[in-house]
Formats: sequence, C-alpha cells, structure tokens
Amino acid sequence: MVASEIRALFAVASRPEVVSLAGGMPYVSALPLDAVGEMVGELIARNGAEVLQYASAQGDPLLRERICEVMELEGIQASADDVVVTVGAQQALDLITRIFVDPGDVVLAEAPSYVG
Repeated sequence: MVASEIRALFAVASRPEVVSLAGGMPYVSALPLDAVGEMVGELIARNGAEVLQYASAQGDPLLRERICEVMELEGIQASADDVVVTVGAQQALDLITRIFVDPGDVVLAEAPSYVG
C-alpha cells in the first residue's frame, strides 16, 4: 500500500507545537468553549434531537433562506431551492466536479492542490 498523504498531513498537524489549517482542522485551543457549549445547549433545548441528525441534502432550509436574504442585499435574486449548503470543501469539490466535468475531460490543477 502507498502511504496516505492525508494520514501524513494529520500526523504532522497533530504535533502540539504545530498550528496547521492545511487539513481543515480549526485551532480548537483558541475556541471559546464555554460559548460554544452554551450555543449547543440552546440549539438542543430549542430543536431537540433534530439538531443531531443529518439535514436535507441541500442543507438546512432556514439557513438557505437566510443566505438568500444576504444575497438579495447584494442584488442577487435566488430562492432557497437554488442554494446548496455543503458540509465542507470535499463535498463542494465533489458536487462541482460532478456538475461541470465529464468522463474524459482534462482538468488542470496547481501543485500543491487539495490534499483530499
């Protein structure tokens, strides 16, 4: 087996002296954990176990509506059905590739590129 680039990246990123954003890992030591805990508690109190489940494939409907409201401030008209909220870069890259790239197409990427 060939060594995984992702595994090697996380091995370096997990060292205590390294603050790496390369793997999409936030610097959790800087997070206000009390505030995050309070927000999570409020979410669960308001929405129950629903917040611990997967959302629809397009993302949370209320969030998509709010995104449309912000877009409207910029002069962009869209409905919530036109918006897809991804759970991260890998899902977004996968969707973009499925939409715009056909088998046999040539794709150019810079190096280094996305490790995933």
